[in-house]
Amino acid sequence: MKKLFLILAALLVVTLAAVLAPALLDDPGHVTIDAGPWRVEMSMLVLVGLVIAAWIAVTLVIAIFRLPGRTVRRARQARSQRQLENGLLALVEGDWQQAEKHLGKALAQRGSTAGYLAAARAAQGQSEPGRRDDWLELADARYGRRHRVAGLARARFLLDEGRPEEAIDQLEELHLRKPRHPGVLRLLLQAYQDAGRWRDLRLLTPALHKADITDRQRTDELAVLAGVRELEQAAEPEQLESVWRSFPRRLRRSRDLVMAHARRAAEMGRSALAGARLKKLLAEKPDREALRLYALVDSRDRPGRIADCQGWLRERPDDDGLHLALGMMYLDDRDYEQARKHLEKSLAARSDGEAYALLGRILDRSGRLEAAAQCYRNALRLKSGRSAESLPPPAESEPDSPAAGT
Repeated sequence: MKKLFLILAALLVVTLAAVLAPALLDDPGHVTIDAGPWRVEMSMLVLVGLVIAAWIAVTLVIAIFRLPGRTVRRARQARSQRQLENGLLALVEGDWQQAEKHLGKALAQRGSTAGYLAAARAAQGQSEPGRRDDWLELADARYGRRHRVAGLARARFLLDEGRPEEAIDQLEELHLRKPRHPGVLRLLLQAYQDAGRWRDLRLLTPALHKADITDRQRTDELAVLAGVRELEQAAEPEQLESVWRSFPRRLRRSRDLVMAHARRAAEMGRSALAGARLKKLLAEKPDREALRLYALVDSRDRPGRIADCQGWLRERPDDDGLHLALGMMYLDDRDYEQARKHLEKSLAARSDGEAYALLGRILDRSGRLEAAAQCYRNALRLKSGRSAESLPPPAESEPDSPAAGT
């Protein structure tokens, strides 16, 4: 800026000289200066020349007097720059002690927010929280954007130490001031995950989308993941239903959330809570896991659930998941013949440890001990990653039934 000013001033002087030169050549003017007994007479051009010469002389004298100080300052700045560079290189190499040493010397000459934060990282690497906080306090002394960066650094250090709750306090304060700051949002996402605060994470997902951190698909995936974790953390049926009602209607259509709700309800012994939602899900797109959970719903509505599965079975007669669910419900209803038939059909399509265990119970009750034992062995074999073996045929005195095996 100073050089630009001098250039503009020089151009202005040259322009004025070009404009005034013709007039001054015809009449150079006359200047008289009286100082006591002295009188000095000269032309205007001479006076202007003397003034310019005096200004140049004074400038040169001042520059000469300032030269030693400028030389010393430049030498200090060069040393400080070298110390800063050495400190940053040591920081990249992970030599925390040397990094803090060099950065401290550099910052003693000239402080900077970036330097303070780098020194705080070096102290953090040495497990020196006291010195780290001292450097952060120096960084906090500056305001505006750099102050936010210092807060982000402090939150990141807290996360590294396994203190997510304290980091969340810091980050939420920053989030209130800058709702769309990408760095704050990313650290909040990590902190909520580390702290297991899934509701807060789910409520954060719209802000992540607005800040272009996640696209719509990833935003929905995060919201569903957080919702599943919320449901899994519910301790009482009332809390489970409260969490479910807190979901937006769009999320309630998610298969993962419906399944998580049904599993948690079953774990609480309140599987009836999920019956209607599972039925709606199965009517749209039946799948094996959902059918298994549907088979566990409250026994008082078992005939209705059996009728539902029979209706779906007419549309998909080879669906092994439907046969498994019907086998489970008929077994609970003590209709062992129907249970056996559906379990054998399910196993004919796909080997399944649970189906073999249930079929073993039925065969055990009917006196087919060898076949029952083989069913139990198959259940264990499948659990250990091996294939199932064929069941022995029924004796001549026993009613014939389809062979179940692989």
